[in-house]
Amino acid sequence: MTTPARSPLRPITMAMAAGALCAAASASALAQAHQASDPALDSARAECESAAHASAPPARALGACDLVLRAPGQTSSARARALTNRGVIALKRNNVGPAHEDLEQAVQYDPDLASAWLSLSAARIRAGDSTGAIEAAREAGERGADRSLVTFNTAIALERAGRYDEAYEAYAEAARLDPDNALLAAQPARFTRHQGAS
Repeated sequence: MTTPARSPLRPITMAMAAGALCAAASASALAQAHQASDPALDSARAECESAAHASAPPARALGACDLVLRAPGQTSSARARALTNRGVIALKRNNVGPAHEDLEQAVQYDPDLASAWLSLSAARIRAGDSTGAIEAAREAGERGADRSLVTFNTAIALERAGRYDEAYEAYAEAARLDPDNALLAAQPARFTRHQGAS
């Protein structure tokens, strides 16, 4: 049996893909968790959440998230969701340190928030903490995060750690779990086309 060769792509390229694909913004439960209706706060909440889903969020969205986080009377879950969204925005803007801090806080506020764990996994990949990224991905999976994204983050972390055989297997599993995702489907081929005879 042949073993996968080292990936020809630099690991940071795959970590950047993880940040874009596998950081999961928190859904509209923020609005549900808010007690009283305040139009300015509702607008800030919507902007924070929308920007977390955007591929290139504007810097001003971080201010909207800040406004949401400063609002009094939030539940721990609502605070965790706002921190997750701000962390995702920061990660997409290549502000890895602040993203990591927000996401660490988010899982402290709501340890059951799968999107916070999955996003923390992406932030740890970007920070070069492969072991921590694998652990955060495992936590996300235990909390019901999309299995293909959990497996993809794990694969990226394994590749960054130089564990190429395991990374190949994880990439193949992610592609199997979501065969319609072109990015996931392309990853195993990066390894197999470079395999030599054993």
